[in-house]
Amino acid sequence: MANARRNAEAGFGRRRRWGPARDSLWDFVGPPIEDGARVAIVGAGNGDDLPMRRIARSAGSVTLIDLDPLAARRARQRLGRAERAKVEVIGHDVTEGGADAIVLAAAASEAADLPHLAAEPDGEGRPLPGAPYDLVVGDLFYSQLLYPALVDLGVDPDRCAETLIRHAPPLTRAVVARLHASAPRVVHVHDPIAWWDGHEQPVALEEILAANAGQGPEVALTVAARGVGPHESDPRAALADLGLSPTATALWRWPFAPGVDYLSCATLASGTAAPPIT
Repeated sequence: MANARRNAEAGFGRRRRWGPARDSLWDFVGPPIEDGARVAIVGAGNGDDLPMRRIARSAGSVTLIDLDPLAARRARQRLGRAERAKVEVIGHDVTEGGADAIVLAAAASEAADLPHLAAEPDGEGRPLPGAPYDLVVGDLFYSQLLYPALVDLGVDPDRCAETLIRHAPPLTRAVVARLHASAPRVVHVHDPIAWWDGHEQPVALEEILAANAGQGPEVALTVAARGVGPHESDPRAALADLGLSPTATALWRWPFAPGVDYLSCATLASGTAAPPIT
């Protein structure tokens, strides 16, 4: 409900403002999409940040997987007839109820027992609906797994922070493992840091992008790590925990709203998550 509410409140002019970010994402995901490939996009939402037409034209089929299928269907409806025929929508919670259990326990201030998915994620993962795919894109949903619901439920800020520190990493690992159980190649897109009035950062976006241009994304991400962001839900940390290594990384500015900028990070990784150590 928290994420669906935010999808419904998408502001006017957002698609035009996000055009450069869509171009940057296409530059990254376009090459891995071979002619006829089966592509799944997890967390598609309204699709405003996605180069949906270009993906649908290149792919053989596109499956939009989101816990808000109404938003994903609206994104599909904006496509032309030929592209729309290639796209299907599946309503699905990739945490399989794990996120709900966590936030409800936090709201009740109880140390409730949490589902297996959240507490001890299976390293092998469970494939997504419709799998196997040739490519899966995890689209900017990682930081939204818990935080929006915690805010909407009015969870105390200290309790909220404690919940994220404790439960966001294993939940993110479980989801990342699911994506990698569903395709040989996965692109993870996340937002490691943001800037807006009243949310000061010790590092500027321009500094990070300059480091990216001059020294590469790994150095730039080290600079970005000095700032405040949703580090607990970083899919790159989950990849390391699961024994997977990035094969390509790209960074770009995401002009979220007037006066609000995010850094977007896209990471391509291949392989299946290693089994957990017991």
